[in-house]
Amino acid sequence: MRRLIVANYKMNGDKKLFASIIKKINKLKVMDTKIVLCPPFVYLDEFKIKNKFVSLGCQDITIQDNSKSTGQISPKMLAEFQVKYVIVGHSERRKLGETDAQINEKVKICLNNDLLPIICVGEEKKSDKLDLVLCQVERALENTSKDNTPIIAYEPVWAIGTGKIPEPSRIDRMSEKIRAKIKDLGYQNCIVLYGGSVNKDNFSEIARSKIDGLLLGGVSLKIDEFIAIVKGIDNE
Repeated sequence: MRRLIVANYKMNGDKKLFASIIKKINKLKVMDTKIVLCPPFVYLDEFKIKNKFVSLGCQDITIQDNSKSTGQISPKMLAEFQVKYVIVGHSERRKLGETDAQINEKVKICLNNDLLPIICVGEEKKSDKLDLVLCQVERALENTSKDNTPIIAYEPVWAIGTGKIPEPSRIDRMSEKIRAKIKDLGYQNCIVLYGGSVNKDNFSEIARSKIDGLLLGGVSLKIDEFIAIVKGIDNE
């Protein structure tokens, strides 16, 4: 299976930085890795992608597909920028009050408009039971077509931005639980990513776990380090 690497730039960057990133990304050659770049919405038009291995993503989407939503971003708008993926349910959105029900609606809106949702799940504390994460998975996919292949990004909240990552055995266990849950829900396949404090020093250890790729945050802004991780994953 082709690996998937997602760059979430969050609320970072400017035209100058993204120009330098795009220049190097367009020259990047990989064998078996798909790359998704998710810039802030206002910079989507700066991303002139000329690399067949690279697609555009967005960091969020509207909860309702109508014109009476001040400040929201619709699927139609995203289509004009050739966006293919959308990050849904990131822990930073959940902390702002986004609920499982709202995340489920966003997943449906994506799927109904030929967009691929990247569904973020993860426990708040290292001591939390991993079954809590499976509830997030189930609620996010409630009443969605079994024909789609869910993309689940396991991001333990306690690891994001801390420099600490779970033991590979914990990542493996969570990956196995997610795949089993997806199968129990009636889906044929799924893609499981890991995100949270990934860097050039620990990505190879994570890559040896039972995951299909990575969701990267801060390291995405360090283009040389990001490319090193992509090439390392591609060669695994």
